[in-house]
Amino acid sequence: MGNSEWQNLKEAMAGGSGPAARKSAADAMRELLKSSQMKSNPVLVSLNKSGKYPTSIPLGQIPEQMEKNPQFFNLIRRIIEKGGE
Repeated sequence: MGNSEWQNLKEAMAGGSGPAARKSAADAMRELLKSSQMKSNPVLVSLNKSGKYPTSIPLGQIPEQMEKNPQFFNLIRRIIEKGGE
């Protein structure tokens, strides 16, 4: 995983939460995923059944969900803020 791609994602996530900000963050996430050399297909799992997004999402589909779903975008933002140090 590239450090510059990670920094770009953190900066994009720190912006607003409107459609343009979500698209920018999704593009940054795509670049990060492209730069990582994963040989497996990990899945993000959320136990929050009340969310308005799927509870199991392959990493490759995260950018798409970030763009179209503000609630999911905010979840990813919280994850990055807490774990991105």
